[in-house]
Amino acid sequence: METETGDYYRQERREIEALIPENAVKILDVGCGEGFLGKRLLERGVKEVVGIEINPDVCAKAEKHLSGAICGDIEGMELDFEEGYFDCIVLADILEHLKNPQSALKKLGRYLSDSGTVVASIPNIRYWGIINMLIEGRWKYEDYGILDRTHLRFFTIKEMEALFADAGFEITDINANVDQKYYTLNDPGSDEISFGRVLLKGLAKEEMQDLFVVQYLIRARNAKTASALRSYQPSNHINTENRAMKKIAIVRGSNLNKWELQNYEPLSDTFAITAYTTERTCFDLDEIRLPIVKLPFKHQGLLLHMQGLEEQLADKDLVFSADITYLFSAQAVEAKQKCGCKVVCLEWENIPFNYEDYEAVRTIKEYEIVRNIKERVRNGADHFIAVTERAKEALLLEGVPEEKIDVIFMGVDLNKFRPRREDIEKDRERIGLHKDDIAVLFIGRMEWEKGVYDFVHAAAKVLRDNSLNGLPVRFLMVGKGPELPGVQDRARALGISDRITFIEKYPYQEIPRLHNLTDVFVLPSITTKSWQEQFGMVLIESMACGKPVISTFSGSIPEVVGDAGILIQPNDHLSLYGAVKKLILDKDLRECLGKEALTRAEAYFDSRKNAERFRAVFEKVLSRKTAVDGIRDTFDKGMKLYEDGEREKGFQLICDSFEMDPENKETLHTIVKAGKETGKYEIVEKALREYLACHPANLEFLVMLAETLLQSGRREEAEEELKKVFIFDPENGKALSIMEEIKAKQEHAGIAEK
Repeated sequence: METETGDYYRQERREIEALIPENAVKILDVGCGEGFLGKRLLERGVKEVVGIEINPDVCAKAEKHLSGAICGDIEGMELDFEEGYFDCIVLADILEHLKNPQSALKKLGRYLSDSGTVVASIPNIRYWGIINMLIEGRWKYEDYGILDRTHLRFFTIKEMEALFADAGFEITDINANVDQKYYTLNDPGSDEISFGRVLLKGLAKEEMQDLFVVQYLIRARNAKTASALRSYQPSNHINTENRAMKKIAIVRGSNLNKWELQNYEPLSDTFAITAYTTERTCFDLDEIRLPIVKLPFKHQGLLLHMQGLEEQLADKDLVFSADITYLFSAQAVEAKQKCGCKVVCLEWENIPFNYEDYEAVRTIKEYEIVRNIKERVRNGADHFIAVTERAKEALLLEGVPEEKIDVIFMGVDLNKFRPRREDIEKDRERIGLHKDDIAVLFIGRMEWEKGVYDFVHAAAKVLRDNSLNGLPVRFLMVGKGPELPGVQDRARALGISDRITFIEKYPYQEIPRLHNLTDVFVLPSITTKSWQEQFGMVLIESMACGKPVISTFSGSIPEVVGDAGILIQPNDHLSLYGAVKKLILDKDLRECLGKEALTRAEAYFDSRKNAERFRAVFEKVLSRKTAVDGIRDTFDKGMKLYEDGEREKGFQLICDSFEMDPENKETLHTIVKAGKETGKYEIVEKALREYLACHPANLEFLVMLAETLLQSGRREEAEEELKKVFIFDPENGKALSIMEEIKAKQEHAGIAEK
């Protein structure tokens, strides 16, 4: 419900955009505002977006952005479109403004194609802040938000479900915009919570989270298009049907990059892999050979929240997220709890308990959130892959069991990163190097902790060293970042600008050329309180090209370099100068270390070999049976027996799966259908009453119970259940039809008695 602009009618609604199906080409946006969402959809390639807006001035502005804009109140108008015309209908914060939202939904349903989708967002009146306000005796309307002064209706999640069901829709996905305070709870798994003067006890996990949901995001379809006997789905309707090729999601936030993904691209022949990033990314994605989905996001850094991510992960078998410190890794764990996918977390962080103190994250709020994120991911992920032994040790110290951790180095494509001699002189000439120059290379972010000033200071001492007898030495710095202007100024102040070349951007596919046309690679990383070099991909790229490297004893660098380079103390430009001078003077040592580097790269850093190691871990994790897997297996076995003619055995197994997951509405639908086909009305009644005991206001199942009772010959009991329905919805068409049938049977019985 937040906006990019702060203007009520100018919201882009990126979280809504993320829910709109890719194959939707004709979209109706009810309450379109000035049409900013539709404008983005048209730019995305949608064929037609029509908006409806009640405010005439705002509607006039929407016409400039959309295919068409209709001014008026959706409750009082008839649309001039053929039935089934739209692939998607958007109701973003609209239903709560209507006098009769159920009637409006039914009307709109006529214009939705059989395979179409309704996307809606609805505020959650059960939000803890509203409860606290009531306890304090207040009910203050605002200009926007849950208590928007123009709201006519208020909904809990149960009433949202009932609204869609009664309007003839089946909800397929439910997501939520969650208050960040949820992630600061000391124990999110607790069954009680207190705020203000309120103390709530006996809360289920879902009820606890529901208290922190500001707004629910819903996708729904026409119920008439759904199969009566459905394959098993977990309680939130997420599709987990068996597939020959398992689906894997790689979630990296804004840090998705080519050099990491080359370790997974070879797996695309075994798994259906999709990578997830954000609309603004840190790296060029053009060279990645995997499908990429860009999602809208909130916040930055560790608290980056990828909007719509849980919905995107709904059909995945395994989610491969990165680092336990990121909020999107906690989102992956949430997706696991909803839909039963496995979660593997790739761990780069090698400082135990990092970001869990006040100074590291600057504010108490962030400290509490990050600490809780890490705890959730540590406890919720199925497995961890550490990129170094040091990263593994950090996980162990934080309490992750050793049997849940594998260590797999990152690798590079050795077909691209390899020693080569062809065209070296031409490549050198292109960037201003002479064929006799001894070239020293740095590639990386221009940030202080990468040792960029140490590199420049060491370069200055080398270039002023008379003992080098005028050897032609050149330095190259490739990369960009906040310290680039400062480093360039320092080079000018030291008088070496003519001997050091700065290249801000260089295509990744050309990086092997850079390594091959230079003689020595340097990565002088510096350790800080909250960061130390986690791996150093540029090191293995250089080593794979057979180049000697100079680096520091920072973080995991010693593991990566081994004996194939020279290591010095961090933040010591004099030692760096000495190491560079040593390699400049000793060509034999350069060649010897280069050979050692190549041998080590071939042994440990081959991306194709490492891909097989990742494959083995993914298959190991996917083979583990979980509680959800057991329920699904029971349901699937029951369905097969039922469809093969062994209805008694099959029906029993379907009922068994419902006992294991009594919140599963899809399974309940199947029990109702199959139970009526086989005449098992008592079992159907029992299942319905079990569900209604926890969801007494679910009108869909109240109507089903009444129908079941009537078919069992219990007219009076059926009538009592229908009375409950009419309390909430006196115009419920299905209930009215059953009531007419009851009255007809009563009249028939009365005539028979006479």
